[in-house]
Amino acid sequence: MASHGRRVGLTQRLGDTRWRPPDVGHVKINIDGAISGQQQSFGMGAVARDPAGDVVAAMACKGQGAVAAEIAEACTLRKALQWARGLSFERIIVESDCVNVIAAMNNDLATLNSPLGLIIYDCKLLVTSFLSCHFQHVRREGNSVAHELAKRALHAEADEHWDGDTPEAIAQFVMGDKIST
Repeated sequence: MASHGRRVGLTQRLGDTRWRPPDVGHVKINIDGAISGQQQSFGMGAVARDPAGDVVAAMACKGQGAVAAEIAEACTLRKALQWARGLSFERIIVESDCVNVIAAMNNDLATLNSPLGLIIYDCKLLVTSFLSCHFQHVRREGNSVAHELAKRALHAEADEHWDGDTPEAIAQFVMGDKIST
């Protein structure tokens, strides 16, 4: 996929168990999807943080339909990339605890013969909107803030967006990440 002269890197790092801040000049976006066996919907959570570990923006959105966890995560990635583009972020690092979605984003081959492949293709097109975009795997322990937002979205009446402040529901998890770095 062409990057239109922009520096677009797809990298993978497996195994981090705690959240780590991005390099100066970058925003790190952690994402997570949550599914519910009782509902015909899924939750999408994303949090963008700066090198100090402070929340720049966060979102908790609900998707419709009973989907597999991997599809929920890929839909969350697509939503987060659209959201980051709308916030005019230029250099981002995206972390997820879904190994298969990160591996698909780091693979140059696009598989369009599955619902997951089509969503990943959309995501790869969105990547060209950024000067720099990297994808990394993080274990669930390092993705707790996004996980809480995704769970919150499952029970919310409407999508929620925060700009420049830390939602109270995730404040303790953000503080825990900052203490451990």
